[in-house]
Amino acid sequence: MEKSTQWAPENSISPLSWCAMLLCIALFIYEHFWGNSFTTMVVMLYCSFMLPSVLLTRRVQEKYFIYTLEYIKAFRKFTTVMSTLFFCIWLLATYTPLLH
Repeated sequence: MEKSTQWAPENSISPLSWCAMLLCIALFIYEHFWGNSFTTMVVMLYCSFMLPSVLLTRRVQEKYFIYTLEYIKAFRKFTTVMSTLFFCIWLLATYTPLLH
């Protein structure tokens, strides 16, 4: 089958992805000690959307999703946007009460 040429080859997890995973761990630790139920839920949503956006590398896509590469590309973009959105919501929910 012909491979898609719209993506640059990505064989491993990038440094930005490692930072996103470390941020996820740091947010869980912060929420364990100082969070409330709303911000903990936002962190869980951030992590659930972050994992597919980080772990669906090109190698994984070609190995397991060879017939749906274009759909996985759109799904990965969606999960990246959603994880960014939930991180922004977490920042807003965590630091807005501190400003008042």
